[in-house]
Amino acid sequence: MTKHRPAAPRRNLRQQADTIDGLERREFLQGFAGVTAMAGLLGPARVLADDDDDDDYDEGSRPKIAKALLPPPQIDADPSTEKYWSKVRKAFLLDKDYIHMNTGTTGSQPAFALNNFSAYNRYKSEDPKDWEANLNAEYPDLFPLGDSLFGPSALAARQQQVAAVYNAADASEVVLSYNTTDGCNLIFSGTPWQPGDRIITTSFEHPALTGPIAWAQATRGVEVVKIDMGLITPFTAGIGVQVVLDLFEPALAEPLPPGAKQYLAFSEIFYKNGLRMPVEDLCALARAYGAYSIVDTAHGFGMLPIDFQAYGADFIAGAGHKWLGGGPGSGVLYIRNTGTDLPPFDLGNFFLYAFLSPEDIASRQYDPSIWVQFRGEINRPALYAMTDSLAFFEQVGIDAIYQRGVEVGNYLKAKIDAQWPGSLWVEARPPYSPFATALTSFNPFVGRDDSGAYGAVLSAVSDVVNALAADDPKTYIRYTTFGASLAASSDDRVGFRVSTHGVYNNYDEVDDLFDRLVYHVEQTGLPTI
Repeated sequence: MTKHRPAAPRRNLRQQADTIDGLERREFLQGFAGVTAMAGLLGPARVLADDDDDDDYDEGSRPKIAKALLPPPQIDADPSTEKYWSKVRKAFLLDKDYIHMNTGTTGSQPAFALNNFSAYNRYKSEDPKDWEANLNAEYPDLFPLGDSLFGPSALAARQQQVAAVYNAADASEVVLSYNTTDGCNLIFSGTPWQPGDRIITTSFEHPALTGPIAWAQATRGVEVVKIDMGLITPFTAGIGVQVVLDLFEPALAEPLPPGAKQYLAFSEIFYKNGLRMPVEDLCALARAYGAYSIVDTAHGFGMLPIDFQAYGADFIAGAGHKWLGGGPGSGVLYIRNTGTDLPPFDLGNFFLYAFLSPEDIASRQYDPSIWVQFRGEINRPALYAMTDSLAFFEQVGIDAIYQRGVEVGNYLKAKIDAQWPGSLWVEARPPYSPFATALTSFNPFVGRDDSGAYGAVLSAVSDVVNALAADDPKTYIRYTTFGASLAASSDDRVGFRVSTHGVYNNYDEVDDLFDRLVYHVEQTGLPTI
C-alpha cells in the first residue's frame, strides 16, 4: 500500500523532543518582538516568575505573575513542509512524551495565550476599574479597543475579530460564551417555545443539545422528531449529500399546526463518530420549509473553516476549549441578527431583560453582542485568551489547519482500513469531501455489529484506551457509544475515536499510535475483522 505522507525522513518522538529543546526552538522564538522574544525564549515558567516591577514589592512578599503580553509566534518555515508544522506544534505546552489525540474532548492552549491569560488576570487584579484601558495603553496592537454601544470596548474588539474570521454579517451577531452547552442553553431559554412547535433533530446528538430539546418537550409541549443516523452508519464512500438531505426532508415536509414554528437542530460534526453534516445544504432545506436552524458545532471552531453567512444558520453554538485551544470556559455563540425572517428570540439572558421594552424584544431591536453577552461577571481574561489563540490560528491559516488535520487523519484511516478492512465507522477520506473531518472512528472487532457482544466489545475497547494512556509515550484517545438504530433500547455499538489536530499532531505520532494500537487490540484476545 502506498503511504500518503511526506518524503522527509522519519524521526522518532524523542528525537523530535530533543530538537524542540535545541536550536530550532530558539529560532522559532526569535519571531517574538522586543522583550517578549526573551520572555518566550525563557519559557512560560520563567515568564510567570520574571517581572519588570521587582522594586515595587519586597522580596518574596508576593508571587510573580506574568505582566507582558506576548503576540502570536511567527512561524519561519515553508508552510508546505513538515518543518513548518513542527514549529507550529512548539507553540503548545504538550509534553514531549505525550501524544494528545483527544482534542474532541479538550484541547491544549498555546503557551503565549496562556501567558496572556495570566497577564490579563494580573492587570485586572491590580486595577479592577481600568485594567482593559491600561492594557490598551501599553499594548494597543495586542489589546485593541473596538466600538460598542457603550463606547470603546476590548470585548467589542474581540467580537469583531471573531466576526471577521468566521464571516458574520455584523459583529453584533457574536456572543463570547463559555462552551457549546452554555450557547445551547441561551438559545433554548431565549426561544419562545409554544405547544405545537416542532424540533427535528438526530439520534447522534450530544447532551448539550439533547438536554435543552428534552426541556422544551417536557415543559413547553414541543414535538420532537429524531432522524435515525443508524440508517447511514457505517457511513460509506458511496453516500452523498442528497442521501443525507433525503433523511430530513420528509420530517420537514410534515404539516404544522397553525402558527407553530419548526426548527432543525443538529450537530455539524457528530461527536459519536466524527461525521460532518452538510450544514449549508441542511440549513437551506430547512428554510425551504419555513424552519429555523440551530447548529451545534462543538468541534467546529479551530478545526473547520466556518462561514456564518454561507452556512445560513440562525443559531450556531460552539466551544473554544477543544480544537481552538482557548482554554476552559470559552466558546462562541452566533445569533443571526441581520437579513429577513429572523427567528423570534427573547434574549435568552434574563440579566438585562428588564432594560428592554417588550416591543424591542419582540421586534429584535437589540444587539446580541450586548444584550445576550452581559450576564453578570463574565470571565473576560479567559475569553480574551481564547481570541488570542484564534489570532494564532488565523495566522497559521484556518483552511490550512483543517486540511492538515484531515490529511493526517486520512493517513490514519488508510492504515486502519489496511489492517482491519471495513472497520471504519465513517469513510470520508477525500480531503475536500463535505463529510471529512479530523476525527477518525472505527471498531476492529468481529462483534462490533452484534448487540449480544456489545458488553465484551465495550470492555475490550475500554481496555485498549486505558492501555494507551498508560504507555510511554502516553497517548490520549477516547471511545464513544451509540445505538444501531432508533429501535435500540440503549447504546449497543462502540467505536474508538481519534482526533488528529492540524496544529499539533503529525504522521510520526500516527505511526506510533497505530503500532501500539494493533498490539493492544491483539492483547484483548477478541477476534478482529
